[in-house]
Amino acid sequence: MQRAVLSVLALVAFCSAAAILLCAEQSSPAGAPVHPATTYCNPLAIPNYPIGKRVRDIVPGTPVGATDLWLQDHMEQFRELADVTVLWHEGKWYMYPSVDMAWVSSDGGISWQHHPLNIRDIGYAPTIVRHKGRFLLMASESEVYTSDSPLGPFKPIGKIPLPPGLPSQIDPMLFSDDDGRLYYYWGCTPTDGIYVVELDPDNPTRLLGKPVKLMGFEPERFPWQRAGDWNEDANQGWIEGSWMLKRNGTYYLTYSAGGTENRTYAVGALTSKSPMGPFTPQKNNPILRSTEGLITGTAHGSFAEGPNHSLWAFYTVRAGVVHGFERRLGMDPAYIAEDGELHVKPPSSTPQRITGTPEGAVAAGNLSSRLAVDNDLRTWWQPQAGDAVPALTSALVSNATVRAIRIVWRDIGLNTSKGIAPGPFWYKVEVQNASGSWVTALDRSKSVDDLLVDYRECPPMPGKAARLVILGAPKGITPGVAEFTVFGEAAKR
Repeated sequence: MQRAVLSVLALVAFCSAAAILLCAEQSSPAGAPVHPATTYCNPLAIPNYPIGKRVRDIVPGTPVGATDLWLQDHMEQFRELADVTVLWHEGKWYMYPSVDMAWVSSDGGISWQHHPLNIRDIGYAPTIVRHKGRFLLMASESEVYTSDSPLGPFKPIGKIPLPPGLPSQIDPMLFSDDDGRLYYYWGCTPTDGIYVVELDPDNPTRLLGKPVKLMGFEPERFPWQRAGDWNEDANQGWIEGSWMLKRNGTYYLTYSAGGTENRTYAVGALTSKSPMGPFTPQKNNPILRSTEGLITGTAHGSFAEGPNHSLWAFYTVRAGVVHGFERRLGMDPAYIAEDGELHVKPPSSTPQRITGTPEGAVAAGNLSSRLAVDNDLRTWWQPQAGDAVPALTSALVSNATVRAIRIVWRDIGLNTSKGIAPGPFWYKVEVQNASGSWVTALDRSKSVDDLLVDYRECPPMPGKAARLVILGAPKGITPGVAEFTVFGEAAKR
């Protein structure tokens, strides 16, 4: 189904009364730091989103059938990151999503830097583990690779041989236990389930024992496992994306169900006292699910330690306009509750503070427009043909103070076969003060960053309106704005 385009030039804004943690600053227009950032905002602002794996060689405009998760009747290129594994190592997060690797954050997820590996795209759903002082990396149906560093270089050591009759080695997960033993989890099928086998800790391509099925598709018992935008398909659920987490002697096996193209895509959890099971479903299930708002389809990711011994969930976010695999990434805190079960805080779409960062000055309230911020990554505004300097304007409540800005772009017209490729968007955000003058709050006119999502703090600025002025885009690209959100606070009445 073709998604509607919101081609309105002047939009009216409203103010939420709910208190919202804010604001993150990442860099000045030229890239120089302004002051230390203390928050992040979903979807994550990650540079250099790659072209989707399945559309790199297509001819845009070619008709498509009703297969392969196309959401419209013709092909277009899109960008994609999903199925993310995150490793916490020596005070940094190392991120390994599908389609490209890797990204590193040394400030708790506020900013990410792209560090391309010597093996950047070895298959969907990469997994990495530190085991016996080395790093083991693999992806769906790939070989196992090893390195002394989380950024490589990696070299192959062979494939994991499985007996016949088992599901394909899709969505793998390698888990190194604290006793030095090594386990391999996998599974991505409509109705089968998740499997595990122990590996030789000194030779990860050698099995120790027989594979064991740990859980399967139970649509009557767990209706949320069913596929579909309303969990309406009782015949398949796509049980996939397993992850193993150990805390205080308990093993938490998480998995995803519902289909990555659907808003109901969710994460469930089971517990055991053994990495080989048997596993019992938690009472609290699913542990990560969001079907309304900006951030939906929150599943297939990983759990990782973070700053100050915190625990975090990293996950895929649905953004499918062109294809079901058009996705973004998000993160939110996780924790083990008093009941001993694994929990994730509800997926956030407003600025959130990183655990352990200085309090400093934060703002409350979301000063957002009704259409450019319609809580849907699948709709967008784009300039009308012939607009000399396109601008998107939002009126703000009286006595508002703007403190941060998030822009989620769509790069319409990607066609790498003709040299139309991703790149930086150039823009500025202005705030209209009480006298009616427009004052620049954020200047990205000289940006060199390729950011599909750009989230930044600006100096506190009172105003009655805000506007996004688009100054340029990559050659051949029509800039679309899926979200233009102005964060800040309204004066108390």
